Amino acid sequence: MTDTIPGATGAPLPPLSDADFRLGAEPFTHERRAEVLDRLEEHLERHRVRMLGYQVNLSLDGHASLGRFLRHHINNAGDPFVDSRFSLHSRWLERAVLEHYARLWHARLPEDPARPRNDDAWGYVLSMGSTEGNLYALWNARDYLDGNALVRDEISGEASCRTTYVRAQHPDDNPNAYSPVAFFSQETHYSHIKAMRVLDIPTFYDLGGSLYPGQCPIDLSGTGTRTYNGWPLGGVPTTGGDEGPGTVDIDALVPLVEFFAAKGHPVLVNFNVGSVFKGAYDDVETACARLRPVFERYGLVDRTVRFDPDDPERTSVRNGYWVHVDGALGGAYAPYLEKARDSGLVKSAPPVFDFRIPEVSSIVTSGHKYPGAPVPTGIYLSRAGSKLRPPSDPAVVSSPDSTFAGSRSGFASLAMWNHLARLGEEEQLRQAAESLHVAEYAAARLRELSATLREREEPWAEDGIEVGHGDHALSIWFQQPRTEITAKYTLACVPLSRDGQRHDYSHVYVMPHVTRDLIDELLTDLARPGAFDRTAEEGAVRPPLPGQD
Repeated sequence: MTDTIPGATGAPLPPLSDADFRLGAEPFTHERRAEVLDRLEEHLERHRVRMLGYQVNLSLDGHASLGRFLRHHINNAGDPFVDSRFSLHSRWLERAVLEHYARLWHARLPEDPARPRNDDAWGYVLSMGSTEGNLYALWNARDYLDGNALVRDEISGEASCRTTYVRAQHPDDNPNAYSPVAFFSQETHYSHIKAMRVLDIPTFYDLGGSLYPGQCPIDLSGTGTRTYNGWPLGGVPTTGGDEGPGTVDIDALVPLVEFFAAKGHPVLVNFNVGSVFKGAYDDVETACARLRPVFERYGLVDRTVRFDPDDPERTSVRNGYWVHVDGALGGAYAPYLEKARDSGLVKSAPPVFDFRIPEVSSIVTSGHKYPGAPVPTGIYLSRAGSKLRPPSDPAVVSSPDSTFAGSRSGFASLAMWNHLARLGEEEQLRQAAESLHVAEYAAARLRELSATLREREEPWAEDGIEVGHGDHALSIWFQQPRTEITAKYTLACVPLSRDGQRHDYSHVYVMPHVTRDLIDELLTDLARPGAFDRTAEEGAVRPPLPGQD
């Protein structure tokens, strides 16, 4: 298969294969190695210019000057605020990037990083994307909620020995006091499920379905939601179901949290800011305002954790909840949309999600999505007072092992710093506003196309192409077209349910490299007769989704 479709311009590109790059006992000749690398570059370039389906910013020309640093191994192993004996690092740049995001997310910067206050910001630049940040956040949340000693709880005797958990014993009247339960919406990224399995954190529907069958406090009848013993599989329902904008249903979230809080469980709540498929923004501020009295009613605010029942001094005061914000996409540009609204460049902005909300414990964002980086990376920030205790203080590194990774990419910090150093705040907010304007343009053009296809009763699109676009979202979703088109524009494809039937969707993500001209090119291809006719493609039927329990 080539990356062109009938009627489109551009010469077919023969596909690359494993055989082109397979290594053997003999080295590649210089000419052969140059040839296959040229073909790889050609492949990347052809697909880069039309990348529409995934949340990556490909406006990366400003990073070309960083090539000279590839001759160096740059490793930021250890804590970003504690220098290591390993001299080939970029911690100065990492700290500058962290300070930038602390200001952007309204977190207080420490006056003395060696002695941070509990509400000061602490974090690090990720070597992976937000999956690493989510995994670290959930690990930190688990240790915080299940009664493990934190960095600020210097109670373990030998401070350098961290290989054994100092863990509280649950009180006699509450065996669930240190058994956290996780809550997240059905739009949440799949990495959360992976992280919870790795960390053995039960989800509310796993625990509810196994221990409290038929006792779910929300009414799911008539919603088409898949269930496990009456509990909604996959997460808290979203507003409007699969046809809605993808924001968490706060009216469903609150009673679900209260059900487990009433049984003595601490709670871990995840919110999305720019969800993976629909680009949805959960209303974190309103949700936390609704949850606040629940936390207070069931003793989850400033509860006392006792490490030794015979020693009243061995205690820690902390909350029985952790609110994490997965801003993998929106965390980096939603603040600029807020500033753009205040400057009159856009009419409105997404809801507040950051550390201005007292319940928010941690935030992550992916640097390679927005603002854009040539390697996967991201930012994790939390409050210093809730920081977990590093498992060890490796003498060989001479910096606390307080991040998830051992070795960490110093090049990622360099790339993030380089982008932020090139663009001032005014240009950042104008870029965010323009991305939103192009997304609104794409949604309008797709809806016009949908109406046109209905009028001409186009096969497989006789009812239109089911266009969806949420407020402030950079994602626009629509009926999945033929494989040639999804391949040409690298469109993501996801099955959703409508009226109990499977409908296959693709989406466009308008990142800063996406222009109106590129949207017009896509629309030209989608308007061709038969563009949505997938009758000859495997898996293109619309069978009913799996039934309820």
